[in-house]
Amino acid sequence: MSQSIAGERATEHKRGLLSKIPFYTLAPPELQRAISEAASVVRLDPGDYFLREGDTCAHFAVLVTGRMRVFKLAESGHEITLYHVGAGDACPLNVSCILSDRTVPAMAMVEEAVEAIVIPAATFRRWMAEHEALRTFVFQMFATRLTEVMSLVEEVAFRRMDQRLARRLHDLLLQDGTPRASVEITHAELAADLGTAREVVSRLLKEFERLGAVTLSRGKIALKNPALLREMRSGGGEN
Repeated sequence: MSQSIAGERATEHKRGLLSKIPFYTLAPPELQRAISEAASVVRLDPGDYFLREGDTCAHFAVLVTGRMRVFKLAESGHEITLYHVGAGDACPLNVSCILSDRTVPAMAMVEEAVEAIVIPAATFRRWMAEHEALRTFVFQMFATRLTEVMSLVEEVAFRRMDQRLARRLHDLLLQDGTPRASVEITHAELAADLGTAREVVSRLLKEFERLGAVTLSRGKIALKNPALLREMRSGGGEN
């Protein structure tokens, strides 16, 4: 009896998670039924790897809750963030790995506890051939991520590091135009996001503090002057 109840609860939980995925709710009834039957639920904790460079992919995943960072690790040990995957999203590298039957060329690590719906790779490949709704979801996802990666290439190639750091702080502290008092992030984490050395970030942050844009404390950056940070983001401000 207890196993039956547990099974029913797990099924209900899976249905609840599926109902939060726009792709599932917009899929035709036959694909919804197929997903419900084939899908499993996985949970990952912060610091867990969803993908490691060189992995093959046995499952396709869509995140329901949480957040992952996809990054490239250089031989020097420096990292650069390629993009983030959040609720309702799939990881393009995961999809590319399945469809091309090649290994993953980057890493994906959990930043916020993840709960995801996963489907066997062979099943996903068959559905891609059979269901236009799934192909549309995948193509739209690739288009969005390609735009993000092109923006990253533009930043790396054409923006100075101080502008890139100011832009990242702007995104963290002024999300949706609403100022946040502070953000908990280390200099090493910012360096990994930007693909540079921690020492470079630390030096620039001290300069930002001197200019009055932010205030620094251990593991935390506080917003002091939103207008100045916006100006620094676009390349203005004091030299």
